Amino acid sequence: MESNSATLEKHSIYVFLNLRGAEPGFHWGIFVPTNQTQGGVWHAVNRGGGWMLEIIAATGIPNDMSLCLCFKIGKVASQKWNTLEEILRKVPANGLPSSNTQEIFTCRVWVKDALFALDVGGVIRLAKSVEDIEKAAIEKAESNRDAIEREMTSEASKSHITGTAAAAKDAGYRHFKHFLESYGLRIWNDDDVQEGKAILRGMGYGV
Repeated sequence: MESNSATLEKHSIYVFLNLRGAEPGFHWGIFVPTNQTQGGVWHAVNRGGGWMLEIIAATGIPNDMSLCLCFKIGKVASQKWNTLEEILRKVPANGLPSSNTQEIFTCRVWVKDALFALDVGGVIRLAKSVEDIEKAAIEKAESNRDAIEREMTSEASKSHITGTAAAAKDAGYRHFKHFLESYGLRIWNDDDVQEGKAILRGMGYGV
């Protein structure tokens, strides 16, 4: 069920769950590798201006430093590649409750609706119900949470983040940047660095 960037199969569909810092639950998204190291990320985001679907190109599993789980849902036949993209673009990400489950909208609900749509559209055939897939994913991701948080704490401690441009060259700083990007934050200047530090301090990290 789990995977990593070394074992990703191109033109398959993966669901990934990332930590949300001090917040409970996970950030959910779909990753579709176009080759072993690159692919497309499909996820619902809310960065203060309302929910929307974000589609971005990525190298490797998205935000791998905060990744708790990445698992394969199915493989996409080459003749159905365009259909997959068309279906995912049409899955609502407008913040309204799900028409399938009536749940309040979240990134997790968008992924569930996307799986429903891909199954109905014949792009994949789900071996289990969406509810069973969700339950198993949460259980496995929660079992990985402590180890991932310890690793992130260790990397943050090693990085000795100073908030200067020179610190961006440090490998630990890059891990820190990946972590912040799981929140939709981008480090462009010192103000962004300070905002990121505040998040880590709220989690008990000594930065």
